[in-house]
This record gives sequence, structure tokens and C-alpha cells, in this order.
Amino acid sequence: MSTVEIDVGNEDLFTPYQPPILANGKHLFEVANDLCLEPSKSAGSSNLVIKVELRCQDEGEDKGKPVYDHFVIISDATSEKSQKAKRINEGRLAQFSVACGVQTQEQIKAGEPIPLDQFAGRRCEAITKMESSTDPATQRVQQSSKISRYLFEGNGGEEEKAA
Repeated sequence: MSTVEIDVGNEDLFTPYQPPILANGKHLFEVANDLCLEPSKSAGSSNLVIKVELRCQDEGEDKGKPVYDHFVIISDATSEKSQKAKRINEGRLAQFSVACGVQTQEQIKAGEPIPLDQFAGRRCEAITKMESSTDPATQRVQQSSKISRYLFEGNGGEEEKAA
């Protein structure tokens, strides 16, 4: 049997974890992880998921704070609801790719595949918003920062400010 000793003097042993929160608004991020396709954890799903960890690059107290995002690659969109979800997820992934400078809008519209191995270390701008959710086990309200949209030329990105 394996055992682990913990510091019983730790004042935070039973304090629920609250992830760092970014202020709502526009932030500069860097992609902190290698992107890859992973099987969805939903039972019986053939969908794939791309998980993204973004680190805030704004100067000041927000620098380094993480925000997590994901894109679901829906393989079998047969219902109207799943077709809508597929369009939304593909659109968000395309916008993320353009915002990071991995591809242009023209390349995506031409059907070029999105190269997931080219995102790590890239920077992008995005709008964040704070979301609240309730933990069903504890009924505790948790807050987290979520990406509302990725910014690029033609949709409010840095290039337009300079023009």
C-alpha cells in the first residue's frame, strides 16, 4: 500500500480552491501547451477535444494567470443541435487559429487543415468574461475566467488599433 504524508499545519487543507480570475475585457495571451486531439470523456461519444491553456501576458498582477479553453471536434453531427454545436466549435477554432497567426482566413476558407503543432508559444488577443457555476456536491458557487471571443484583423484585433 502506498501512503502520502501531508503537512497538517497547512491552513489551506480544507479551503476550497478558487482559480485565479482575470478582469473582464481584452487580454494578451500566450498558448502554454501543445495542442492535440484527445477522446471526449462523454460516455459513448466519438467526438474529439482540443484542450488549450492560455497564460495572460498583460503586465501587472494578471501576468501568468491561466485561462483554459477547449474545442470539441464533433464527428457525427446528425441532429440540428449537434450541427449547430459543430459550426460553433469549428468557427471558434478557426478564429483561434487566425488570432494566433497560425493560419490566415484565406487558408482556412480554402480548406487547409489546421496544424495543431504550431500553436505552443504563439500569442493572441482575446476577450474574457467571468462565469459562475455551482458545484453540485457542495453547492458552492465557483467563478472562472472564460474566453468570450478571439480577436484578429476584421474582428477588433491589434492590427486594427494600429491602423
